[in-house]
Amino acid sequence: MMQNVLKHVRELQGHIEQLPVDKQAILTSSVEQLSVSLQELAAEFQSLLLSKQAQAKLERINSNLDIKVSQQAASIRHLEQQLEQSHILYRKVTQALTKGESRLQSLLQNSSDLMTIIEANGRIRDQNSIAAERMLGYNLEQRIGEFQDDFIHPDDLPVWQAYFAKLLKQPGIAPPVEYRKRHANGSWVYLEVIGNNLLHDSSINGIVINSRDITERKFSAAALEKSQKQIVNILEKITDGFYVLNRQWQFTYLNAKAEQSWQRGRQELIGKNIWDEFPDTADTIFSKQFYRAVSENVNVKFEGYYPQLNIWFEVEAYPSEEGLSVFFQNITDRKNTEDALRASESRYRILSQMTSDFAYSFKVLPDNTWACEWMTEAFTKITGYTPQEIATSGGLQFDCIHPDDLEMLVEQMQLRSSSRKEVSEYRIVTKSGEIRWLWDCRQVVWDEVENRAVGLYGACQDITQHKLVQAKLCETNQVLQGLIKALPLAVVGVDSNALVTVWNSAAERVFGWKESEVVGELLPIVPSDENVDFYAMFQSELAGETQVARESRRRRKDGSSIDVCIWTAPMRDAEGLTSGSIKIVSEISEVNGMEENTGWLQSRRDRLEPFWARYVKLPAGMKNLQTT
Repeated sequence: MMQNVLKHVRELQGHIEQLPVDKQAILTSSVEQLSVSLQELAAEFQSLLLSKQAQAKLERINSNLDIKVSQQAASIRHLEQQLEQSHILYRKVTQALTKGESRLQSLLQNSSDLMTIIEANGRIRDQNSIAAERMLGYNLEQRIGEFQDDFIHPDDLPVWQAYFAKLLKQPGIAPPVEYRKRHANGSWVYLEVIGNNLLHDSSINGIVINSRDITERKFSAAALEKSQKQIVNILEKITDGFYVLNRQWQFTYLNAKAEQSWQRGRQELIGKNIWDEFPDTADTIFSKQFYRAVSENVNVKFEGYYPQLNIWFEVEAYPSEEGLSVFFQNITDRKNTEDALRASESRYRILSQMTSDFAYSFKVLPDNTWACEWMTEAFTKITGYTPQEIATSGGLQFDCIHPDDLEMLVEQMQLRSSSRKEVSEYRIVTKSGEIRWLWDCRQVVWDEVENRAVGLYGACQDITQHKLVQAKLCETNQVLQGLIKALPLAVVGVDSNALVTVWNSAAERVFGWKESEVVGELLPIVPSDENVDFYAMFQSELAGETQVARESRRRRKDGSSIDVCIWTAPMRDAEGLTSGSIKIVSEISEVNGMEENTGWLQSRRDRLEPFWARYVKLPAGMKNLQTT
């Protein structure tokens, strides 16, 4: 029996060897003590066998031993059960830890950001290799053990060194910093870096650097700045004077033509009140029309005389939230011409009502051909043709009019039924083959007896430069729309009925819906329990208010929720009326860790909005340019 007991003990020791080390240490000690006790009992048993007189005592000891062995066997079985349960729990914990570590490694390897752990001496201990190779083109073996400041642009190296020194002095997260780093292909990559000093954390014992590639954002900002400079160049080169007033009637901008017209520099006028600087315009048509435009929020166009300079101006003013944008032309020559024409015969009195670069008169013959009576000299300057060439050709419309616009003019002539004024825009082909745009205002002379047009007086203005400016602005609109699509933040636009009008690729990434699924539909990202708050905020946006870094909860396509920061601004149509709302949405996780994030994103919004979009009234066909 003693042999069987010792056999069971050896089997138990075998089971113990399969357990974790910490569990082995506890049970091994108990089993060893049991083994020693059994061996002592065996030795005592052998000594008792030598004395027959001790048989009775041996039997009693054997009986007691059986009871103790049974008790120890029961205890051992209980321990075996506990060990088995501990072993099962250990396997589960080990599997969970392995799975969790695998997930962590997967997240690090597939993260869009580059995670780097560096030692206190600045050497790299570890990096997520996939991000490093994708972002900078280097593999992990090339960078482990190297210094973090290797390949940083020489101009940015002092910035990094100061940042790293600050990190070493103070544990925790430091504000973000930007610098350039050389890609393996030789190009420069712009990185936004956030450092976290975890040298005190025994599990990390290093400084964690999170780097994000912002090269595309930098290039987009540069392209936007270039676009804004192009707009400024256009405003500086247009033949109209242009200036901007804020709500306090102070100058905030004026172009070179305005300086030339007033014979005063912009340094002298910026920040000054227009009524203080030009007191002769107070209580005149200028002040009355400007106050009307602002108070009634309407566009105004008028002509006014400024006696101090002895100049007539034609003025167009467009109100906005910031103030008033004003275009003006010196029309003194035109006014003088009109005065002279009033003293002439009736055909010159008709022309005196028109703005013109050249004027003309045609007689319409019974066979429907035209005979040129006279033209001003500017006609030859613009078209290259002489009045004599037109007079012998049978009519202006057949020699100069662009073929694609001829049908429109012929249709107008066929619809004539009385004397009337006609206005149209069309292209001409000059004698040299150049295409130019004309604005044509003409008066039809109708003979009631013959029931036909017998004459035509008109004046034409060369608007080619104006058309080129419009084309340039349209091109800029396309560039700005492309920038919205390239923005890393979600941009969502809705009209006054909360129907989606703008949905960029970042919105697709954040919320899961494709642009084709949401445009023209009700905004789908608002959870039902957020509807009241959303529509209250939306009504304030339609009233012209903006929202800055408002935290809300939104819904993805898969039904999950997401915490976001929202910046909103009203969208306005060509008449300056609120037509909807534009929203820039960022996940909270993208904003956390940035100090003064609200100011940063607000300044970003300011950079994305061209200054002229707040002041310049755009044509109806360019509505998107004004709102984006």
